[in-house]
Amino acid sequence: MTEVPEHLLKRSAARKSALGAVVAAESDPESSEVAATDANIAAVPAAALKATAPEPAAPVPPYVEASLTRKKIPFWVWPALAFLPLWVVIYIGGLSPAASGAPSQLSTGQTIFSTNCAGCHGAAGGGGVGRPMSEGNLVATFPDIIGQLDFVWLGSTGTGPAGTPYGNPAREGGQHTTLSWNGNPMPNFDKSLSQAELLAVVRYEWQTLSGGKATEDAAGNMTYANGKPMLNAVGELITPDGALLLDPAGKLTIQPNWTTPTGS
Repeated sequence: MTEVPEHLLKRSAARKSALGAVVAAESDPESSEVAATDANIAAVPAAALKATAPEPAAPVPPYVEASLTRKKIPFWVWPALAFLPLWVVIYIGGLSPAASGAPSQLSTGQTIFSTNCAGCHGAAGGGGVGRPMSEGNLVATFPDIIGQLDFVWLGSTGTGPAGTPYGNPAREGGQHTTLSWNGNPMPNFDKSLSQAELLAVVRYEWQTLSGGKATEDAAGNMTYANGKPMLNAVGELITPDGALLLDPAGKLTIQPNWTTPTGS
């Protein structure tokens, strides 16, 4: 008996297997397609399958998760927030005292000066018949404005006879005396002005024309350096303690402080 070589046996077995697959495909096409698909899947490398598989999502950090879940500001709030700065301005403006329409104290003083004083002292206080007020001259004579209030109220005659000293005794160049400026007297205003008008015009001369430093209240009226009012409710001049500044004769009830301006 002749022995069949092994390689021929293997070839014969392979042909039988192939013929069996053909027969199975003809009798059941679906099972053949499944087998072919399985064969293709099996042929795909494992690395390729791993590359196409979706990777798991990275965990969200806690602070990001808190931001995503935090309750958002409703959209209708944004217009209200945009209006907020304007509302603050309106509110602050409402706290300020309403303008009364009346002229300010300085404006009143300027009007009185133009009518009663400019003819002697010059429109800008440069002097003429009366002493110069500008360039600090008036403040040098009256560092404390209450001294000037008294002098303007009483005039030269009410202050004393010719040669009576007035104003700052330590004034550079010497203290002023009555009737020492070309022999011209300073008229009194205690009969023509109210005390409120007196303060207005003297403040204008002392502050605006001569450069004095004044403090004022919310209404724009001059105060003492410590913030105390210079006028009471009825328009009378008062001391920082609230007493009348001028006695019935028009003399000061307190002494001017020549070293510290404005009666402080």
